[in-house]
Amino acid sequence: MKVSPLPADGPATLSAPTPVPDGSNEWATPVSTMIDALHHNGIITAHHVAAARFWATDYRIGVMGEEDPHLDRTSLGLSVRPLNGRMGSINRYRYIHDIIGNRYERILIATIINNQPLDEIASHARYDPRHMGSVLALLLDFLTRHYDAMPGHLWRG
Repeated sequence: MKVSPLPADGPATLSAPTPVPDGSNEWATPVSTMIDALHHNGIITAHHVAAARFWATDYRIGVMGEEDPHLDRTSLGLSVRPLNGRMGSINRYRYIHDIIGNRYERILIATIINNQPLDEIASHARYDPRHMGSVLALLLDFLTRHYDAMPGHLWRG
């Protein structure tokens, strides 16, 4: 009997969220208003939004200690999957953090987690506010490419 892998055991696909019967999207992680505005204005793509949501989910689970929104709760807490999922989020977070560094991570945190305006982020990051949307788009493109190339063992969780 062949057992099919669970979604957390393989690479995630960075695509737009799909509607579910209750009218919500498959992702529980909300997108910040800034990311939504940049996507609406065509500065970033759906893949960038998906990467932002995926990074935010890993950050919230791995760093902030929040619960996994995709956790299958049918095991009544008797499964090791919550711990495995948390470790997967921590490992993916560390992998991305090691690549982008503190400065660019602070931009992601300010934009995606704290929902700060781009002008405020630009002044703290010492960027021209007129180019901050492009900087964020470039950072999200970089993030998307690194998720696409992430080693397979980091997707287990």
